[in-house]
Amino acid sequence: MLKTYYLHGFASRFDINSDKLKTLARLGPVYGHDIDYTQVSEDVIEDSLDKLMQVNPDLLVGTSMGGWLAGILGAETGIPFVAINPVTDPAHTLRSWIGQGVDHQGQAYKLTAEVVSSYYPFTHYGSGLVLLDQGDELLPWNDTVRALGGYFLVYSFEGGSHRFEHMEEASKLIRKHVND
Repeated sequence: MLKTYYLHGFASRFDINSDKLKTLARLGPVYGHDIDYTQVSEDVIEDSLDKLMQVNPDLLVGTSMGGWLAGILGAETGIPFVAINPVTDPAHTLRSWIGQGVDHQGQAYKLTAEVVSSYYPFTHYGSGLVLLDQGDELLPWNDTVRALGGYFLVYSFEGGSHRFEHMEEASKLIRKHVND
């Protein structure tokens, strides 16, 4: 049984009933929490670290900004991580969301330039696996390969989207990554 801690992306929430998490749950129990990326990076990291250490997971999995966070937390704790369509340079990527916005659940948020500048690039440390959909409409997959391919094992799947459509195929790679 693989105990997984899942970290969602910007303007999203932890949803145990999502298809992605249902697939992960076949490997073992999945835990997570709602993350507010409108807070400075250190607060997001500390809050997430506190919550995941209560669970003591075998694996961290994150998508988009959660992929970035999984990498940071994995490097810090030594827990293997899987970054799915991760943001590699949040201070750049989040710029287009500065200001007032509405998240995927219809809740208003405010993201400031100060908060965005607190986020730093993806780590180059830890035991990571990077999974990419080549059809990602937000983050060009080949840019991610260039940024992270020299540091981590990277798999890309034809087609798909930023939400990642290949969880079923990826679950074998995830299990292998943790067992190696």
